[in-house]
Amino acid sequence: MSTARFDRLITQSTNGALRLADGHTISVIAAGADAVDVYLWPGLPAPDASGWEDEDPAEVFLTGGNMDGRYCCNVPVQAVRDLIEQHVGEAAAADDEVITAPLAQLRATGVRCLNRQDSAGRYVRVPLADGTEITVSGTAADRDGTRGAEVSIHHLVRDHASWQASRIDRNGRSVHVYDSYGQRRPYEEDTSGLVAAVLTQVQQCGGSAPERGVGETAEQLARAALAEQGITAHRDDDAGNTWLVIGGDQTSPDFPDMLAEPYAVLYLGSYGNDEEITVDRAPAPGDEWTVLAGDGTGAERELTTRPADQLADCVQAVTAWLATLQGTPSGTE
Repeated sequence: MSTARFDRLITQSTNGALRLADGHTISVIAAGADAVDVYLWPGLPAPDASGWEDEDPAEVFLTGGNMDGRYCCNVPVQAVRDLIEQHVGEAAAADDEVITAPLAQLRATGVRCLNRQDSAGRYVRVPLADGTEITVSGTAADRDGTRGAEVSIHHLVRDHASWQASRIDRNGRSVHVYDSYGQRRPYEEDTSGLVAAVLTQVQQCGGSAPERGVGETAEQLARAALAEQGITAHRDDDAGNTWLVIGGDQTSPDFPDMLAEPYAVLYLGSYGNDEEITVDRAPAPGDEWTVLAGDGTGAERELTTRPADQLADCVQAVTAWLATLQGTPSGTE
């Protein structure tokens, strides 16, 4: 986690106040290369850790600080960095991207967050353990009376206008869990409200979804559905992507020669900044099944693409494709 502004104070031997991402503030005084004096503003307790034992209440008075604060002397530089990280880093600067702070705060609590982009704009997906998900997006400050140029999570803090978060169920229905549009909240306050709302939903839904997803993997689901039609599939992978290959000759138990005989490919796709082709995790809202058919000469064509809950349509497409091959004397498309 970056402590760039604190590091700059150390490098320049400069005093200064630092706001932390969770709203607390510290002042760095008598900055040195190895240790600094730190004034902890009211509400921020001194850590119960090595390096924070040397307190001097008199310095609070002498430096004009609030007597409810704490003045800690000769604190090791690394101990201050640890404190900053414990409070989710330094507060966002005006030229930071708006999504940096909430992502850091959510991920610090173990919440899995994925960047995504589609025709609606750019946003963050938070897959949940019950199979639903939360989407987080933002809007920039109004321009000429419009609600920002686009739905975005990449504009700068200085341009921030609002946050929106919605929970999407397995059927694609969406319910707002946070929306600050038109409320003109300061960025830190707005971001704290967003993170609190998301964490509440995460807790209510059983936590964040594991990386492999919730429930049976796409491979397990697809193999079972294909097997019901008497179809055998083979797993294949490359460059981190995984998929199933269905040979045109279903009488052979061998992996098909994809450069010499017809085949079909079935996989689950997730598109955006975290684009993936996989059968290694459970389907999630927004995923799509895709079936491709290859003719054995290197050419492929799409047979169908269906939402994550419509695997049966893909199996039907594979079945129809196999039937077409069986009706072709040459055994090719």
